[in-house]
Amino acid sequence: MVHDLKDLENKIRDRFKNNYGSVRKAFLDLDYNHDGFVEPTDIIRMFGFNVEIHFDDLLKIMREKASVQDADGVRLNYSDFSKWLGAAIH
Repeated sequence: MVHDLKDLENKIRDRFKNNYGSVRKAFLDLDYNHDGFVEPTDIIRMFGFNVEIHFDDLLKIMREKASVQDADGVRLNYSDFSKWLGAAIH
């Protein structure tokens, strides 16, 4: 399972690296409801629902990256998102 999570994370990084030149632009594009957070469903939406990304696997990865987990679930603020994917985008 760890191998699968690494593969998924690499797939996500590659998608961002190939599609964005700015961390801020990537974050704003993903933050569909403009609440200042990126949620797992936002990333799944970016890939398209026809791409096989297991929600539970994505949730595990994002749970590691989130500095705060609240009643609304796992959400990444801009700082968390930047730490996770910033190097891949720049």
